[in-house]
Amino acid sequence: MKLMLVDCSVSGVSGDMLLAALLDAGADEEVVKHAIESIPKFLDGCKKITFRSEEVYVDELRARGVKVEVEDAAISRPAIILLDAVKNCVFSLGMSKDATTVAINAIDLLARAEANVHGEPLESVHLHELGVADTVADIVGVAAALDSLGLSREKIVTTRVAVGGGVLRSSHGVFPIPAPVTLELLRTSGIPFSGGPVEGELATPTGVALLASMSNRTVQFYPSMSVERIGYGAGSMLHGGSLSVLRVLIGQEQDVYGDVEEITMLETNVDDVSGESLAYAVERLLSEGALDVSIVPAIGKKGRPTSVVRVLAKKGRETEFTHILMKELGTLGVRFYTVRRFVATREESLVEVRVAGRTFKVRVKRPFLRRGEPLVLKPEFEDLRMIARETGMSIREVEEAVKRQLS
Repeated sequence: MKLMLVDCSVSGVSGDMLLAALLDAGADEEVVKHAIESIPKFLDGCKKITFRSEEVYVDELRARGVKVEVEDAAISRPAIILLDAVKNCVFSLGMSKDATTVAINAIDLLARAEANVHGEPLESVHLHELGVADTVADIVGVAAALDSLGLSREKIVTTRVAVGGGVLRSSHGVFPIPAPVTLELLRTSGIPFSGGPVEGELATPTGVALLASMSNRTVQFYPSMSVERIGYGAGSMLHGGSLSVLRVLIGQEQDVYGDVEEITMLETNVDDVSGESLAYAVERLLSEGALDVSIVPAIGKKGRPTSVVRVLAKKGRETEFTHILMKELGTLGVRFYTVRRFVATREESLVEVRVAGRTFKVRVKRPFLRRGEPLVLKPEFEDLRMIARETGMSIREVEEAVKRQLS
């Protein structure tokens, strides 16, 4: 699968750095230029925008920087005005659905974060530093660059974001870094972040809003991938006497087993619960939508026999399943971790088979590796059990008979 990794773990992220890195990785500069320079037609008060990119060197590393020169009569705007400008601009340019969604979601996230910080409704919130044409240029430019690269949200991952440190002076006063709007965006998007590695603002609201709207998951380490293109995007602010450089990698994700997804594993130890109570807890967890539940015997403190209950669940349901574990098992603590798993592509069909001289219909799962290589066919156990009951055969005999007809 085509994949782009955005590495913000040292550089942080801003709109111009993202745009520059995408151009350095092969985005069509003429497409981006046309998109950005068309903005004045949709943004009142903006008379002209001129765009260009250039090769720069940062501590002897070749990178790309972007220059956006704006003739803008406004120094701030209502959020609704910017939302309309971005929507009208991307629709007029005929961008793909994915690129259009990235642009609209980014400006919407920015506006809502500003509204939350100020405790105002979205319809009345006013954007100050973010209300200028440069913000629209970054958002529209990044969307156009992603479109030219053929990248959608499902194909983009990001590392944690370095946010810098120190204090920031803005029209709202002096605040610790990250700025309130940036912090609100990080909170609502769930993107992990860390302070440092230098003093100064490394992550801007526009950069985080774009990152949140264009990526579908975060990674702690680089995923297994073959790299085809690398882009380096230099920012415009000096930190410690040097520019920050954002790196993006484009290539192919190297898994052959199927789709990769992140899920949660919940785990707790219990040593004073009966087998019947454990069985009921398993039944309830599965009925409530747990992906899988297992019980592992162990030896706990003071040599007592212990059961380790493990629950696999979709992300976002940790609180719900923790409540069930505590209520049903009386445990006082539940651990949970984010884990990744390969999921083979599966097809399910209804197959007619003959067992003991009779005809039955059996649901059969057909899993495949990503390359299309089929795995072992698996008949649905509930259907096998029904046949065993009706014929008086054992489950093993029924399974063998069915599998012979599937091979």
